[in-house]
Amino acid sequence: MDSHCRVRPAGPPQPTECAPPSAQHPALAARLGNAHLHTLYDQATWSEGPVWWEAQRTLVWSDLVGRRVLGWREDGAVDVLLDATAFTNGNAVDAQQRLVHCEHGRRAITRSDAAGQAHLLVGRFEGKRLNSPNDLIVARDGAIWFTDPPFGLLKPSQGCPGPQELGHHGVYRLPPDGDALQCMARLDHPNGLAFSPDERVLYVSQTPETGPGAPEITAFDWRDGALHDPRRFAVVPQGLADGFCVDQQGWIWSSSGAGVCIFDPQGQLLGLVPTPHTASNCSFDQAHKRLFITGGNALWMLQLP
Repeated sequence: MDSHCRVRPAGPPQPTECAPPSAQHPALAARLGNAHLHTLYDQATWSEGPVWWEAQRTLVWSDLVGRRVLGWREDGAVDVLLDATAFTNGNAVDAQQRLVHCEHGRRAITRSDAAGQAHLLVGRFEGKRLNSPNDLIVARDGAIWFTDPPFGLLKPSQGCPGPQELGHHGVYRLPPDGDALQCMARLDHPNGLAFSPDERVLYVSQTPETGPGAPEITAFDWRDGALHDPRRFAVVPQGLADGFCVDQQGWIWSSSGAGVCIFDPQGQLLGLVPTPHTASNCSFDQAHKRLFITGGNALWMLQLP
């Protein structure tokens, strides 16, 4: 994919002024070692949706409010990959190493081609427009899972305000074979989502800003083509759980008001990676032991030993 322009030249990352990571469990302490947070870029408007794109050795993320999709290269350069987007939020990479996106403005899931054009994959459920797809993942079978809260309909800086056609906020699955879009669960303001390593458990964060719903990470069992046994998995101790990721050990690394909280598969809080301000999402480059974190104007990286 050709970049439109370079917004940061190649060069080393900058040390980040914040407290070092802390661990409440020896296994996490060993995992963190003496790792410190570094700032890779700090000129975005609102950073979201990080994903490691192995084919291009690039960390892709969204400047949601700035309407750009950015790419951090391993030499430190940052390029604009997609410009004047329709308020792109979440990003993912499919099995063919193509980028797929959540677009608040088009109220749709799209996929980028080699020229950087985003093409519509799905924008309606049972004939009605989606709300504002927020975050997405690609399962091993090629299905695209995504959340569909109303944030882009409510916030002019994050989408295109308009009437909500659907009477619910859902978690959806777009089958890889072209079958119809499936609503797998209806939740109060679903936001981030991720599978356990064996894809038997789906985690979804809920971030209601008003009303009776509780901000939490909900866990579901995924079997026989359906989600079962919804249950509260965890609540971050400060702020809300927005986006998150799951590592190869099954630990959940969740954004929060204090940084990235780490939970084991039983929901026990293991520790915290502090960030200078609220974290919005995070993603691993598992092969190189790097955790990328978005929040506010910034993209940060934690290089694990």
